[in-house]
Amino acid sequence: MDMKNVLVRLLKSPLGLSVMGLNTLGAVLAVLLGHVPVIIVLPVFCIMSLVDILVLVQSPAGATSVVQESDRERNERDARILGGIAAARKRLSLLRMPDGPVKAAIDKLVYVGGLYLEATVKGHDRDPLVEDAILSALEIVDEYLHRLEAMKTEGRLAGQGIDPKTEDDLNSHTAAILEQSVAEVQRRLGLQLEAQQSIASGELLS
Repeated sequence: MDMKNVLVRLLKSPLGLSVMGLNTLGAVLAVLLGHVPVIIVLPVFCIMSLVDILVLVQSPAGATSVVQESDRERNERDARILGGIAAARKRLSLLRMPDGPVKAAIDKLVYVGGLYLEATVKGHDRDPLVEDAILSALEIVDEYLHRLEAMKTEGRLAGQGIDPKTEDDLNSHTAAILEQSVAEVQRRLGLQLEAQQSIASGELLS
């Protein structure tokens, strides 16, 4: 973490905000009650604030505040990303698809996506590869539905329905890609479970 990020996180932390608030209050009181000219108060305020922040950066309390602020930012980012994953999973679950390989693959993806979200709630780390698989699957399904609708429109304009072979090929291709996403999520969840079991075994042996 570079010094710029450290200073920004410290200023955003409750400790940093408190220090800056006290300095600001002192400056305002000096102007209003002490009748000290603003031209004098302003540079003094800036110098005092800079000194306070530099001292805090090197103090245990300041270091703790920076770590806590970093954790807060990460938790907010994780919550936002996981919220997007949950929305994607919900959208997939609400699709009304005819029975077939595509629907079966989507149902599996919704299930394993739920397992992943449940694992994160229980304290497991986020897995970007799992999230990419779920979001990519949603894009694939959107493209599938778009192509299917286009085929239906072409069929109606031509006075005939969708060519069964073309539809079967599209269904098979889409289902195969979705099954790969399901397999990837399952594999990553399995790796997480193995890692958790290894950690638990190590703790028992120690």
